[in-house]
Amino acid sequence: MVKLPIAEVLRHHKGLVAMGVGACVIALSATYFKTTFALSWAVTSIGFDRTQFLSVITFAIVVQLIVQPFGAVLATKMDLKKAIIYMLVPEIVALPLMFSMIATGSTWLAMIGMALASIPHSLYYAAMAGMLAKAFPAQVRYTGISLAYQICGMVFAGTTPILGQYLLSATGSILSVVALGVVHVLITLVCALMLVARMQGEGTLETQRAVARV
Repeated sequence: MVKLPIAEVLRHHKGLVAMGVGACVIALSATYFKTTFALSWAVTSIGFDRTQFLSVITFAIVVQLIVQPFGAVLATKMDLKKAIIYMLVPEIVALPLMFSMIATGSTWLAMIGMALASIPHSLYYAAMAGMLAKAFPAQVRYTGISLAYQICGMVFAGTTPILGQYLLSATGSILSVVALGVVHVLITLVCALMLVARMQGEGTLETQRAVARV
């Protein structure tokens, strides 16, 4: 039993926390790209009525609720590295596509674009919880997961609308915001794969030790 789990995590598992933070990025920031920032941009720059675009967001949320459980199924039915790649790589295409379809000013195209962009990160979000749970030792698991999730929320997710608006104002182009989203996806992909590789490496080491003891 660890008396002060947070001290244990920060002393012995800083690398895991850092990878966990990175592995959470697009799973958390995607919501802010789709809702807070996209709503403001669509209403002020594209000409959508606020209520009209809120219906677009609502449709995407419904899609997310339907799709999300399948991410956990994929993560348990196939190799986790492959599952992560299959879930995250499409977001690199889907996120720019979403902004392009919103830019048309068509409610139906915006709905389709946002729904498509919701699928990859929704699948990944469901798989992410199990991945983080396996990554941290049992005695500090809740603390490690919480630190990774909350730090990510503070550093990446919470700043997404602010940084997105800054980039849009500074460049005058939505492409800069799209680039930010793609960077978030790449950070998540790299950190998630590093986390899985570390987990699998430690599992192999434990197996070798068990064989040696026998």
